[in-house]
Amino acid sequence: MLYFAFVYPHLLYGIEIYGNTCKSHISKLEILNNKILRILQNKSIRTPVIELYKSYDTLSLSQLHDYQILLFVHKLLHHADKLPPVFNSYIAQNRSIYQYNTRGKLNLYLNTPHSTFGKRLLKYKGSVLWNNLPEKLKLTENTTTFKKLLRKYITECVD
Repeated sequence: MLYFAFVYPHLLYGIEIYGNTCKSHISKLEILNNKILRILQNKSIRTPVIELYKSYDTLSLSQLHDYQILLFVHKLLHHADKLPPVFNSYIAQNRSIYQYNTRGKLNLYLNTPHSTFGKRLLKYKGSVLWNNLPEKLKLTENTTTFKKLLRKYITECVD
């Protein structure tokens, strides 16, 4: 698979940061990625983009961005010992802030941003994405299992 040897690692590197840019900047990269997938799969220009990604069992750039952010949040919550100490107080769950038991105890506490730039911060975007996950995913501690379930969840949300 040439795609996973030469293209995918370059897309994956730093996507948590560059994937947060505005659509006009990232659209050129998405178009180029779609062209590469079409060429490698020998598909016509009329082939739906979703079909290209499904046949290679991969995610689009925006899905890949969300996937990587959610993996980071999962690591923060369930495997904080594997991260540098600077991330110890990066995010907080509602159950650590509120003293009473609520339905949203597994959700992350959201500090409301005062600008559109604040909504692009990894801390805020990660919290929003995490809060939208089903409870089954939030409770999954094993990283491999979480990755499989998360990939399935993300691909099913598009369909």
